[in-house]
Parts: sequence; structure tokens; C-alpha cells
Amino acid sequence: MSLFSKATLLAGIGFLTTVASAQTSSLINSSTRGVAGSGSHTMISGFVVQAPAGQLRWLLIRGVGPSLSQFGVTGTLADPALRVFDRNGTVIAANDNFGSAPNLALLNTVTSAAGAFALGNANESAVLIGLPAGSYTAQLGAGQGTATGAVLLETYEFGSVGAGQQSQTITGIAASLSDFSTLTTALRLTGLDAALASGGPFTVFAPTDAAFAKLPAGTLNSLIANPAQLADVLRYHVVSGQVLSSQLANGQVAPTLLTGRSLTVTIAPGSVRVNTSNVTAADVRALNGVIHVIDTVLVP
Repeated sequence: MSLFSKATLLAGIGFLTTVASAQTSSLINSSTRGVAGSGSHTMISGFVVQAPAGQLRWLLIRGVGPSLSQFGVTGTLADPALRVFDRNGTVIAANDNFGSAPNLALLNTVTSAAGAFALGNANESAVLIGLPAGSYTAQLGAGQGTATGAVLLETYEFGSVGAGQQSQTITGIAASLSDFSTLTTALRLTGLDAALASGGPFTVFAPTDAAFAKLPAGTLNSLIANPAQLADVLRYHVVSGQVLSSQLANGQVAPTLLTGRSLTVTIAPGSVRVNTSNVTAADVRALNGVIHVIDTVLVP
């Protein structure tokens, strides 16, 4: 289920949530239910993106029709089609049948991480797009024919990203930051870069290059020579699900992707530790989870 309830869907009331501070407010989810079709029956929703210079905001925009039946909605639009326009009227993203989208796995990952309900029909429409500050319009209509029907037009904001970056999955963020070249190489050597680029959501306690340099002499080369052992070390840094810093608790035990092994969180005034490692930066959001930066490699 997403940020709105079944009652909201049935009533057809739009719902949006923002954080408390007016100066730092950010749209989390906007959902509007109505009737849409072709031509003059197209549903139109304008929105404004606020982002610092040089940054984008990632948005998941969905046009839902047949999948609304799971909430008791009848008379839905069988084939919703979605287009996103910039302020000049240029189409910058479009999708008719999300089930055939080339980034389907990523769309499903982001859908889950954003808390949205799963789309159960391949004819639904969805796009994932990074946008700079500006005004935009989402238009939802009929993909084929002239039929009209009930639809839900949704917009989710999912974190920020530096302009021009092509991938902002966990793997993409690690590859884009200079302090994580060793981690990026290790992920690639073990094939875990693909898992952290398409699966999830995950929580990764990511050691910096300086953390790897602290390992005893020869340890890193020994691990690189044994990819299976290196993969176990990397899995020991990954927890299934997205766990933000606000969700960590003193004494919390978190099972890792390394079978049978867990991490222990220790929280004291001014510090957060995972096993013997300090968390030096928290809540680096990715499309499929979150990264917490640590200063020591965790060895199982």
C-alpha cells in the first residue's frame, strides 16, 4: 500500500504529505483519482520541482487503471498512457505499457522502496525521471481507443541526485564517489554490483577507501584473490530492507545478507557504531535503498 489508504482510493480524494519545516518541505507523494480518456478527457496535473543548482530530483510518476480493481474500484481505464512535459511543452518522458519498459526491474524496485502498491497489470504506465528545478506537467490519457475510465495519477519524490549521473542505485552512487573506489572494485569483482544495482531495497554500511587501507597488510589482496571470501565480507555489510538512521536503536541486532551473521548497533551521545566501526555519514539515499558510510571494514 502507498501513503494513502484504501478509503482514500475509494473516495477519490488526492493525498499529499510533506515534511514539517516550511523551509525544507519536500513533496513525498501526490495522488489524484479521477476519470481519464483521450483528447479532452486527458487528466492533467502540474507540479513544481525545487532542487539546488546542479542537482536533480528523482520522481516516480505512475498512471494506474486496471490495478485499482484490487481496491474495489470498477470502470477503470484499461490502457492508461502517461506523458511528462517540461515548461516549454516538450515531452521529456512517456510510457504506455510499463510491463514492457526496459527498466522494469528498477521501476519495481523503486515502487517498493517508495511504499507504493505493486502494479498488477502490464498495461499500467510508469516513468522514473530525474528533473532539475522547474515546472512540469504530467498528462494521463488512453493508450488506445477513445474509452474513458477511472484512473489514479501518482507522483513520488525519491531523493536527490547530482545532475548528469546515469545511475543512482546503490552501485551507481558508490561508483560516482571518489572515496569508494575500492568498494566499487570489490563489488564488481564479486558480481555483487549487479545485485545492488537492480535488487533491494538494501541498507549498506559502506567502508571508504581509508577503511580498506586500515586492514592488516596483505588482507585486501588475499580477499581479492578469493572472490567467494570477498563476497562474504561484502554481504556482511548489507542488510535487507531500507533502514534509515532514525530507525536505528541502541543494541539493535540486524541480520545481514551473509547467512547466519548479524551486525550490532551501538548508539551513544554523538556517535553511532556498527560493531567496531563508526558511522561517519548517514542516510545517503539511493533508488533502491540507503547507504551509511563507515570508517572500518567489517570482517565476519
